Amino acid sequence: MGHIMERYQCAEEWIREAGNMLKSMQMTPVDIAEKTGHNDIVTKFDKEIETYLRSKILNAFPEDRIVGEELPAAMETKGEAVWYIDPIDGTTNFVNQRSNYAISVGCVIDERADFGIVFDVEGDRFYSAKAGEGAFLNGRRIYTAETEYIREMLLTIPCVTDAFLTDHERRDRISKLSLDVRAVRSLGSVALEICQVAEGKADLCISLKSCPWDHNAARLILTEAGGEIRRLDGEELPFCENSSIIAGSSEGLIDRIIADYLG
Repeated sequence: MGHIMERYQCAEEWIREAGNMLKSMQMTPVDIAEKTGHNDIVTKFDKEIETYLRSKILNAFPEDRIVGEELPAAMETKGEAVWYIDPIDGTTNFVNQRSNYAISVGCVIDERADFGIVFDVEGDRFYSAKAGEGAFLNGRRIYTAETEYIREMLLTIPCVTDAFLTDHERRDRISKLSLDVRAVRSLGSVALEICQVAEGKADLCISLKSCPWDHNAARLILTEAGGEIRRLDGEELPFCENSSIIAGSSEGLIDRIIADYLG
């Protein structure tokens, strides 16, 4: 446990330092590039922050493995600890709003989540969880909502165009759910929207596409707060694969939504 705690304590320090770096960075048009299209972008700061975090991790824990969004996976070591890093979750928000973006870091050891940190940089909201110790926001314990009726729930969807404007097998089902809940919101950050469920500000989060670095930190924060996260087909969410996700305030709610809407 001591070594795990040491990883967490180091991670907290490094992530706060990285957040200060992001706040001070001044952006110009040449700092932004398209990845797969005009609505899928990356900045030089994504890579700089990931490089910074990688160097800190590997200097302190050289046997650990790293999977990040922007740089090739560092999987050559034989260590059992795997770090999942998203240097800026919500890059479009970072570019267009300079708000609603996060640094997300999760650590998995022996195929079990050990800690997760999601830092809403501009909002100064530091979500954290260690396995078996609860979930916290700025040091305050958080819990999921206890909303009972679907019509009183808030559903959050990180990418509304994927959910409602692309052709996929669950589009009509998600549309039906969106009409049955009280409201649908979109923040544009998978990690932050899962954390909204964790702190009771939303009841459900659905994303058709999510990468391990998007959700592996927030998933532990959610489950430690009393929630549940799975794939849209109801199966267990893998640590190391891209996947659809449904995050909810409880296991029972996820069962209901899958049975009544998504199954």
